[in-house]
Amino acid sequence: MLVLNFMYMKKNLFRFSSRRFLFSTVMASALVTGAPQAVFAYVGEVQAVSQTGTIKGKIVDSYGEPVIGANVKVKGTTNGTITDMDGNFTLNNVSGGTLVISFIGYKTLEVSVKGTNLAKIIMHEDTEVLDEVVVVGYGTQKKESLTGSVTVVDQKLFKDKGTVANPLSAMQGQVPSLRITRSSAAPGEEGWGVSIRGSVSKNKVEPLLIIDGVPASGVSEMAQLNADDIETINFLKDASAAIYGAKAAGGVILVTTKRPDAGKTKVEYSGSVTRKIVGLQPRMMSMDEWTDGVLQARLNDGYGEDDNWVRYARLAKAMKGSWINLHGGNNPDEDPIPGGFRGVADFVFHDMNWTDVLWGNATSTQHNLSVSGGSEKSTYRLSLGYLNDQGTLQWGNNSNERYNVRLFNSFKINNRISLETNMSASRQHQVAPTQIGSILGSSIPQPGLPVSTIDGKPYAWGGIHTPNWSAELGGDNKLVVTTMNVNEILKVNILDGLDFQGTLGYSTNNAARDEQYLSVDWYQYDGTPILNENSPYPAKEKSSYTKSSARTDNYTASAFLTYKKLFDEVHDISLMGGVQYDYAAYDYSGTKAMDVEAAIESLNGKGQIYIDKVDRWEEAILSYFGRLNYNYKSRYMVEVNARYDGSSKFLPKNRWNFFWGASAGWRITEEKFMENLRDYVNELKLRASYGEVGNQNGIGRYDGIQLYNYKSNSGALLGNSKGTYVESAGLVSTVRTWERIYNYNLGIDFGFLNNRLTGTFEVFKKKNDNMLVSRLHPGVLGGTAPSTNSGKFEANGYDASLTWRDKIGSFNYHVGGTLTYMTNKLVDGGNIVVSAGYNEAVNGYPLNSVFGYRYVGKVQNQDQLDYYVDKYVGSNSIALPANLRLGDHMYEDVNKDGKLTQDDLVFLGSDDPKYSFSFNFGCEWKGFDFNTVFQGVGKRTIYREIDSWKVPFKAIWLNTTNQSVGNVWSPETPNNHFPTYSNSNDINNYNYIPSTWSADNGAYLRLKEIVLGYTLPKAWMNKSGFISNLRIYVSGADLWEKSYITDGWDPEATRKVENKQRYPFNRTVTFGVNAIF
Repeated sequence: MLVLNFMYMKKNLFRFSSRRFLFSTVMASALVTGAPQAVFAYVGEVQAVSQTGTIKGKIVDSYGEPVIGANVKVKGTTNGTITDMDGNFTLNNVSGGTLVISFIGYKTLEVSVKGTNLAKIIMHEDTEVLDEVVVVGYGTQKKESLTGSVTVVDQKLFKDKGTVANPLSAMQGQVPSLRITRSSAAPGEEGWGVSIRGSVSKNKVEPLLIIDGVPASGVSEMAQLNADDIETINFLKDASAAIYGAKAAGGVILVTTKRPDAGKTKVEYSGSVTRKIVGLQPRMMSMDEWTDGVLQARLNDGYGEDDNWVRYARLAKAMKGSWINLHGGNNPDEDPIPGGFRGVADFVFHDMNWTDVLWGNATSTQHNLSVSGGSEKSTYRLSLGYLNDQGTLQWGNNSNERYNVRLFNSFKINNRISLETNMSASRQHQVAPTQIGSILGSSIPQPGLPVSTIDGKPYAWGGIHTPNWSAELGGDNKLVVTTMNVNEILKVNILDGLDFQGTLGYSTNNAARDEQYLSVDWYQYDGTPILNENSPYPAKEKSSYTKSSARTDNYTASAFLTYKKLFDEVHDISLMGGVQYDYAAYDYSGTKAMDVEAAIESLNGKGQIYIDKVDRWEEAILSYFGRLNYNYKSRYMVEVNARYDGSSKFLPKNRWNFFWGASAGWRITEEKFMENLRDYVNELKLRASYGEVGNQNGIGRYDGIQLYNYKSNSGALLGNSKGTYVESAGLVSTVRTWERIYNYNLGIDFGFLNNRLTGTFEVFKKKNDNMLVSRLHPGVLGGTAPSTNSGKFEANGYDASLTWRDKIGSFNYHVGGTLTYMTNKLVDGGNIVVSAGYNEAVNGYPLNSVFGYRYVGKVQNQDQLDYYVDKYVGSNSIALPANLRLGDHMYEDVNKDGKLTQDDLVFLGSDDPKYSFSFNFGCEWKGFDFNTVFQGVGKRTIYREIDSWKVPFKAIWLNTTNQSVGNVWSPETPNNHFPTYSNSNDINNYNYIPSTWSADNGAYLRLKEIVLGYTLPKAWMNKSGFISNLRIYVSGADLWEKSYITDGWDPEATRKVENKQRYPFNRTVTFGVNAIF
C-alpha cells in the first residue's frame, strides 16, 4: 500500500511540477507540527472514510485543477487540516458551523457546513495579491474601494529591459493615458518626456513626481533612479490628484521604492549586456546617385554643360575612386575646371557612405545587486547599481555612466512606533563631443570627400570641413551629476484606528560641466597643412573653455493624522488631515575663458576670461490638506479630498488658493441581484469623479515685484563711450493667480469569467478657464506686458485596457491591450491668424496644429502648366514661381476666389497624436516565459521645415538623403512621389511648401519589446546549495516598425529633428540573467 501511494504521489508530483514544491513545503510543516499526520497516512483512502461528525470535500481552482495544501479550518476553533494531492480533505469532529478555507494566492472562502459531504468548492485566484493595496496621496487604499483613476505599474514592467537609463523608457506605450516621448538616443540626453492625459494649458505643464513621499524638482529626476529599486509607480489621473492641489495640473506620479521582507538574508543580482544597433535615420546618397542628381537638378534649372557643377559631376563620374592634386607636391595636376572652385587644393572622388562612417553599433551594460533581510523588529535593504551606456556615434567620446546606491531601513521602536529611513545617492558621468552639432546638422559632405587625408589627418575641401574630425578633436563636453536623497518617516499608532505619520525629506542635485571648444588644424588630401581662413577652424582665438556648476536643494516636511473606524461592521470611514512645507533653492554660475590650450584639461585661456552666466532663485509652498473616505459594505464608496496652497511666487493677496476633488464608486457585483451572476461577473464597478487642480507654470518666481535690468555700456554715445542705464524687466501684474483646471472622469472596472477577462474603460474631460496668456499693451507703457488669466482651454478623451488570462494545463498565457484617445482645443488666448506649417497655439484648434495647402497633383503636360501659371502666377501669395516646370506641384484654390492665398490653408492635423495604443501577449510553460509588446500611435501629422535633408539638392555642394532616388517625376513615371530635382530656391520653396503632400502621416506600429526567458528548475538550484532561483533571458526592443514617414526619420522623432534630436534611435538586443541567492 505504501509503495502504491508513493508511486501515485511521484507520478502526480512530476506532472504538476509547480505544485510539487508547494505541497512538499506544506507537508514538511505539517509533519513538524504533528497535526495532520492522519491525513497524510490515509491519503489514498479518503473516499472510504465515513464517520459521524466527519465532513469531506474537494477544493479546486477556477480551472478545475485541485488546490494542494489549502488550509481548511472550522471558524473560531483550532480544528483544521489541509488538502491532499487531489484537493480532497477530511475533517473530523465537526457539527455545523463555518469552514474557513485559505491558500496563498487565492481569495479566502467561508463555507457553511451542511451535511457531511460538501459540494466541490472552487477557490478563485486573488489576481490583486500584488496590487491589492494601492498607493495614493498620503496613504494607501484597497483597490476594490478605489474611486479615482489610478493606474499601477509594478516592478515586473522593468525586468528584461536591458540597460534602462530612465524608467520612463520601459513604460512607453503600456500605460493608458500616459504619453511618453523621446527626442534623441544620445547617451544621458534622450530627452524623455511624459504627460498624463495630454495638455491642460498652452503653458508648459508636466506631472508632479513624488519619490517615497518626497516631491522631486521635476520629472527629469527619473533619470537618476535605478529601475531595479522601484517597487511600484502609481499614476493619479483625475480628481485623485487634487490632494496635491496647485502642483497637480499635469497629474501625479508616485514612485515607491522596494521594501524588504523580514526573514533570512536574500541576495539578488541582475545583469545584462545590450547590443545597440543604429535604427531608422535617413540614408545619404551614394556617389553615383549624387552625381546623377546634381546633373538633373542643374540641367532642369536651365544650366548648360559649361556650368561648374555640371562639369564637376561629370568629372566625379569619370574619376570615381581617384583624386586630383592641384597644389600639392612638385608636380601638381592640371585643374580640370579652371577657376571654377577657387580655394580648393584637390578633387577627391571617393564613394563614402557618410551614414555608416559616422554611426555604428555599440554595447551597453547594467548590473544591479541587492541584499535584504531582517527581523520582525528591523528590516533592511541595500542596493547597488551600475550602468554603462555607450553611444553609437563613432567619433569622439560619447557615453553615459551612472552609479547608484540605496539603503532602506525600518526599525520598530515598540508596538506603536516605527521609524523608516530611505537614503540614496547617484553619480552620473556623461560625455559628448562639444562640436557634435557638426555631425547632427544638415551639412553632410558630398559622398566624394574622404574621411581623412592619405595619412589619417583631418581633411577639408575649401570651406567644407569633414564633420567627423570636429567631433573627434573639437573638445569634450563633460557633465558630472551627483545626487543625494534622505527621507525619514516616523509612524506612530496613537490609538486603535488613529495613526500619525511625519516625513522629513532632503534632496540635492549638483551638476558640474566642463566644456572645451577647441580649434582643429585641417589638411589637404596629401597631408599638406591648410594655412588660410579655413584652418585652424574654429580659429584659435575662438576656442574656449567653459566651467559651470548648478545646485538644486529641495526640502520637504509633512505631517498628517489618519483615523479609520468601522461602524456596525458596514460603515467604513477614514479621515486624514495634515500639513506640508516644500522649499527649493537653485544656484548657477559659469566662467568662460577664450583662446585655450587643448592639452590643459582644466580652466585656462590666454584671451578674455569672464562670467558666462549667474542665476539664483528660491521658492516655497505651504499646504494644508485632507481627505475623507466612506465605504458601505464595499458596495458604495465616496471620497472627498482638498488642499489649501500658498505659493511664494504670488503676491500675498493672491498667494493662497483652495483646490478639491470628489469621487464616488458603486460595486455593482456586491448587490444582491448580482448573486446568481457572480460565477461569471466577478467585478463590476462604476466610478465618477470631479476635481479642481492648479498650475503656476508661466509665472515668474517673483511675480508682482518690479524688477530692473542693469545695462552697462549699452546706452547712447556719451563722449567716447556708451552710457549705462536701467530699464524695466517687464510690467508688473498684481492680479495674476493660479491657472485652475477642472477635471471630469467616468470609469468602469470589470472582471468576468473568474477574472480571466479584466479591464477598465474611462472617459475624461479637462477645462481651463483662466489660462495665463500674453496680452498686448500700449507701447507707451514701456517694458513687456505681463500675462493675464484670460485664456480658455479644454481637452477630452477616453482610455481603455483589457486583459485575458487563462491556462491550459501547465501552459499559462495572457493577452491584452491599451487604447487612449486624447484631443484638445485652445478656445481663447492663442493666435487668430493661421500661418502655413506648424502653429503652436491657434484659437479654435488643438495645440501644435499644422496647416497647409491642398495638393492636387503634379503638372503633367504643357497645357496643364500653361493654364495653372496663367491663372495663379499673378494672383497668389505663396511665391508661385513664373518658371514653373513639368513635374512641379499644383495646389487647390480651396475657397474658389481665383487666387492661391493664405485663405486657402486647410487644417492638416496636430503634431500630438490623438491615438496611442499597445497590445501584448505572454505565456509561461515549464520554466520558459515569453512576452511581446506592440506599441503605436495614430492621427499624428508631422511637418518638417525646409532644409537640405528634406529637399534634395537645396544645397548643391552637400550630400542629401536618398529617399527620392528612383521616385522622382518624369514623363515616363508620372506617378512618382517627388517633384523633379532643382537647385532653385524659388522652385524648391514652392514645391515643399506646407501641404497635404509635404506633411507626413505620423502613425506607426512598432514591435516595442520581445522577451524569451528560462528559469532553471528548482531541483537543480537546490543542488547548488547557494542559488535559489536563476533565470536567463534574451530580449529585443524596437526591432521592427510600420511607418508612413517619407523622409527616412524614425516615426517617433520630433517635428524639428534638430541638434541632438538627429541622434538616431537604436534597435537593441539584450542578454541577461536574474539570480537570487
